[in-house]
Formats: sequence, structure tokens, C-alpha cells
Amino acid sequence: MLADGVSLGGFVRARLTGRDALGLFPMPFTLQVWNLSEEDYLALVSAKVLSIRNGDSVLASGSVSDTCRRTVAEGTITEVVFSAGLRLWEASVSLSVESGVSVSETVRRILSASGTGIRLLFFPRPDPVRIRGQAFCGRAAECIEEALSAAGARGYLTEAGLCIAPAEGLPVSMELSADDLLDEPVAVGDGLLLLRTRVTGWLLGKQVSVKWEGGSAEGLIVERSVDADTAEGNWQCELLPIFLTNGFTDKLEFEC
Repeated sequence: MLADGVSLGGFVRARLTGRDALGLFPMPFTLQVWNLSEEDYLALVSAKVLSIRNGDSVLASGSVSDTCRRTVAEGTITEVVFSAGLRLWEASVSLSVESGVSVSETVRRILSASGTGIRLLFFPRPDPVRIRGQAFCGRAAECIEEALSAAGARGYLTEAGLCIAPAEGLPVSMELSADDLLDEPVAVGDGLLLLRTRVTGWLLGKQVSVKWEGGSAEGLIVERSVDADTAEGNWQCELLPIFLTNGFTDKLEFEC
């Protein structure tokens, strides 16, 4: 656990819950910490950015929106709510973009106007050029999504900056085996597969190939949830890929 880059470890139990999805709407994560030391509590209360890690993996990070502490039978619980997309959602922009500017350059200009310091890390093809001028006014996150719609793409935030995922996905960059899964994948809808995995920093917008006993599939990660309790509770991630190709067996039945 890093609060403004400073490691905090004076606690007996922690639980992280939350989910995120492709897009720039701020989706909150909640961290609960039992019996946090007073020194670390004060550091956490004053922190602007929180990052939760498991080994080298970032499970969740973002701007802190609320912190509270309450007394329970076991001592105290400190609860922190934070979100990766909060800064971009709260920032306002007002700018005009002339004709002949590409979508990627438009996004860079919106980010610059937002004053958040967030940078565009990656923009896949296609990157169309707009033949007409554009005007953007309002939440920076919504303006970026409007600009991206011209390329049929979605944005998502990482600790390093803004990444873009095209609608059709990218080449496979993640491969999961049965060893990465806690149980067999579950079909949850037409073209949707739910994967329950070990707790690590899976990334949205990545093309994933998964193989298990009796089946395989390939899809785009569009949602991710984490429920990780260092004591008695769950210790798992859930990924929701959309099938682009599939080879699963009849053991899985879709429920619509």
C-alpha cells in the first residue's frame, strides 16, 4: 500500500474491493484497513493518491475521494475510497480544435487543457483525421470519449497515463492457463466469459487467450473486479472478456 508514494505497513488486516471497466467514468475502489498505526493513519488521511500492490502488480490506484475511521470490536477500521478516473472526471475543459487534426492529437490537446498532467500513452490505428473543426466544453473525460468515438475506440487509465483500446481489440498480449484460474470459466451471456483468477494486476483493454481443461477462448478484457482480503475473506480477481473467437466445449452453456 503506497500513499503518495510512501509505503504503509502498520496494520493487521486489509481488504480491497472494487471494479473498473473500459471507459473514463470514475469507478471507485474501497480499501479497508484494520488497526492501522496512528502514524500510517495520519499519512493515509492526508494522501492524495493511493496505490495498492501485490508484489510487482498494481491491483488498483487513483485519487483519494474520502477517508473515515470507525471503532469496531476488533479495534478500528480505516476506510478509503479512491478512483483512477476521478481527476479527469472533475477537470473541465473549453477548447476548439481546427479541421485536419487527428483523433490522437485531439485527445492530447484535451489532456493538456485538463491540467491533470495525464498523458496519452498509446493510440492504435485507425487514427482518423477530422475534416471539420470541433469544439469541446465540459468534463475532460466526456470530451475525450466524444473525440474517441470518431475512431470507434475506448479509453482507460493506468498509473502511467491514458491508453486506448480499439473496438476490435489488439493482438493477444496475455495468455492464461488453468494454473491462473481459480475454477472453470463461466459463460454469463451471449459472447461473454467470466474468468475467476488469482489476484494480480490484469489490465483492461488487453486481448487475452485462455485455455483450461476442455476448452479455450480469446477475447477482450472489458471489466475487472477485485475482492482481496489478507485475512479470512476472498482472494480473487474476476475478468469479463468479450469473445472474438472461441473454442469452448459443450460443458459451457450460455444463459441469456
